[in-house]
Amino acid sequence: MYNLRLLRQLRYSLVLQNSGTALAHLPPCRLLAGQHKRRPQLGAIPSDQLDRLKSEYFEQQCALSNEDWQHVRSTLTESYRHVNGTNVDAIILGLCSRAEQLPVAKSYVKHLQTQGIKPNAATLGRLLRVYNAAYHTRELSEAEQSEIVEICDTLQSAHDVLDASSCENLILGLVATTQHWNRALPLLDMMRLTSTPSVSAYSALIAKAFSADQLELGWRLLEEMIEARKLPKCEIFLSLLAQSAKDERTLGAQLERLFCFLELHDILISELVVQQLLALAQRLPQRLQVTTTRLELFGKCSTCQQNLQHVAISDAQFAELRESFLQKVLIRNDVFQKTTPQELQRFKQYVEKTAPYDCVIDGLNVAYSTGNKKPPAQLAKLLATVVRYFKERRKRVLVLGRQHMSNWSKPAMQYIQSNASVFLTNNLTHDDPFLLYATLRSGQDTDFFSRDLMRAHAHLLGTELKAIFRRWQQEHQYSLVTQTQTGQIIVKEPIRYRLSAHKVGNVWHVPYCEAYTANPPDSFEVPEKWLCITIAP
Repeated sequence: MYNLRLLRQLRYSLVLQNSGTALAHLPPCRLLAGQHKRRPQLGAIPSDQLDRLKSEYFEQQCALSNEDWQHVRSTLTESYRHVNGTNVDAIILGLCSRAEQLPVAKSYVKHLQTQGIKPNAATLGRLLRVYNAAYHTRELSEAEQSEIVEICDTLQSAHDVLDASSCENLILGLVATTQHWNRALPLLDMMRLTSTPSVSAYSALIAKAFSADQLELGWRLLEEMIEARKLPKCEIFLSLLAQSAKDERTLGAQLERLFCFLELHDILISELVVQQLLALAQRLPQRLQVTTTRLELFGKCSTCQQNLQHVAISDAQFAELRESFLQKVLIRNDVFQKTTPQELQRFKQYVEKTAPYDCVIDGLNVAYSTGNKKPPAQLAKLLATVVRYFKERRKRVLVLGRQHMSNWSKPAMQYIQSNASVFLTNNLTHDDPFLLYATLRSGQDTDFFSRDLMRAHAHLLGTELKAIFRRWQQEHQYSLVTQTQTGQIIVKEPIRYRLSAHKVGNVWHVPYCEAYTANPPDSFEVPEKWLCITIAP
């Protein structure tokens, strides 16, 4: 398998060069001069050589001669210490990977075959990716689809079980075909033998299922993708919208299903998807109205003038959340890796005796909010300031901490113990489950103070309860923004209206972002961009 880091460095080096720079033609011997010397480290190849390779070979959109390819191959292997006969071919395919470079990529593989060199799995996998890139810009010809199938047959016949990377390459190739894309489904199962299928593999296959009118298959894989904690790429939603638009009778139902999915999993679509929704509304105004909008104070939509739905959950949902949290998060097979049965029981008895609270504070999390290398006296003083913040608002407070905090500054700790209930756990205990248990046990009106976003605990609750937990968390979580030089604190208070896609009356409000990112920031920040959408019944 070729070195991915090397490939990225090579590609970045090529891209960063100024393509408009005119370079004098250098004789081939100049490029290969000094072969007898020690080869340079990665990135040491002169920039004029990279410019020349880029402009004369990789920028081309047609087949190159055997002599040209031999020159490129030898230049790379002689100039880079970690480029060798095993990985150079995949690296070259990676450097001509754009859709319009398919003829160049095919030309290089043909060159290898004429030289009696059998392309390895990594090289053929890179070629499949180039076919996929071309497929996203145009419909591939029957000949090109046959070439993809032939490559896939070659790779699959050579090995009974393929590694995850090879499976992904084959999936990306097969989805570019009309008749053979279903062959990619078993490859997804094969990927699971060694790892969780990648975002690219899931997205490509789901998008293909939708475009092939296999909607239920697409939805099943999409739910599976979410369960694997993978964020869907834009191509999935673009494919679903394109397919749904073909039947006006079912368009409304498909859009409702899509928006409910976005709501349940708290997903922001990108501007690419927004543009397709706007275009769809323009083409079918009697079926769909879509308007970009913004939020005014307190979550009021500037287009329809409705206020976004309050984020609060119902009493029944809260009761279910509280019971499930105890079983799925606090009491688990591995619960005692971070605590002991005796300590857990001691904590539960303490909460039963002293609850309910108005706010539960994660003491260490607060103390370390502005840095964990400060002296204990400063840490204790900050925690005392947060306790004072709630005490001034007549709130009954529980502070959770660790045993070593009892050695902190006595005046600050005495203030905390005089104005709040304090429970100090063993120094190895994981605080979050205790914090959430005490908060949930105290009832619907209790808040908690922590910067931790509780992602792992939310995931343990499962899809349905995770959405309820996130809404409850948004309404009840306070956190520290900063502490000023004068010692005052700036506290971030909860946002009371919903920040995910949801329906108000018969109008959907859907937030969106500029572009897709695999790991968006997971925080309760108000999205700047929204859609106001009405779907005709």
